[in-house]
Amino acid sequence: MWDIKCIASALCFLTSNILFIVHGLITMKGSDFTSNQPADGSDETFTASGTKISYTDSGAVELTRESFSFSAWKDLDPSYIRSRWEARDESRAMMITAALFGAIAWFWLMVPIIQAAWVLSRGGKRKVGAHMLLAGLAICGGIVELLARLMIVGMTNSMFWLARDFNLGYWGSSEADGSNEADGTGWRVLEMIHIVARGISLWVDAFEGLALFGIVVLLFYSVAKEPKFKVQRSSSVIVSSETEGGAEDVNDGGEGVALTEVDDGAASTSPPPQSAFGAVTTKVAIKPTFSKCFTWFGLFVGMLSLVDFLADVLRFLNWKTFGTIAMAMNALLGVVFLPIWLLCLARQLPEATMRYEREEKRAAILLNGRRDDEIEALKGEMS
Repeated sequence: MWDIKCIASALCFLTSNILFIVHGLITMKGSDFTSNQPADGSDETFTASGTKISYTDSGAVELTRESFSFSAWKDLDPSYIRSRWEARDESRAMMITAALFGAIAWFWLMVPIIQAAWVLSRGGKRKVGAHMLLAGLAICGGIVELLARLMIVGMTNSMFWLARDFNLGYWGSSEADGSNEADGTGWRVLEMIHIVARGISLWVDAFEGLALFGIVVLLFYSVAKEPKFKVQRSSSVIVSSETEGGAEDVNDGGEGVALTEVDDGAASTSPPPQSAFGAVTTKVAIKPTFSKCFTWFGLFVGMLSLVDFLADVLRFLNWKTFGTIAMAMNALLGVVFLPIWLLCLARQLPEATMRYEREEKRAAILLNGRRDDEIEALKGEMS
């Protein structure tokens, strides 16, 4: 039996991260993160089509179109920014689809993590604080990711609408006044809004890695602290009764009931004394809720998530180095390791849930008294 929620989450994570990687490769293709300073005696500008033109002493020389120029981006060159928005519009559908699949993936992930926390806590009876934190990370991470990605989708659609249909070129002067020069102030403002919105998404992605790290570490801790054995107690009865002649008369089929001779010759039964009962304890191994291999693999996934979080944070110190590390960690986690971990959880969670529910029913039967109908129902579920 497989858990459908975990499978759906794994598929959504896989689809979302593949689309994000493809979108990132398209965006970063031909990127140049150097200062791109022109040579001495030359200057460079960008046309509306994104073609870089270098002006030297001998005249204008047209160069090839570049997908990204760090210097032109920092200078907020209106022509270059406009060309970038035209290039972004080509991959807009892919980016929005990836964001939606990521939001759905976290929504599907919330329920099995909360279910696992409930099973591991034995219905709120074991390590309540740790399992409440586990459920809280799942709920908080899922809601934050869902709302943030939906907001990003809405902002992205609005920004592309502004870039396509609104006047962003003539703010300080207008064509009606006889001035044909576009100041490009609107394109600068739009690009700054895009940078701020992108910064929000970067920190949301960083929180995603931190939340996933906390979830797998708490799962590992909870399974490691589960009791390994349980003690079963049973009692044995040893009865030895002597007749007046010194002979022993024990009813072998009476299961601990002794028959003694009385004066009138009639046989009567008498219960054994309390000292005749001997307590016997036996240690029985308890099967863990989740396998040891699964918990250690989850801890490995958590370590990768922690590296991803640190790379997302440190990319503001060195964008090229830590940005590359963050992209590599996202690819490994989102495409390979996280879907595998979710599929392992999908395989073990239903069995762990059924085992917990069976134990709860058995405890309820022992507490309320043995009723034949409840015992038959329990046997039917176990078979």
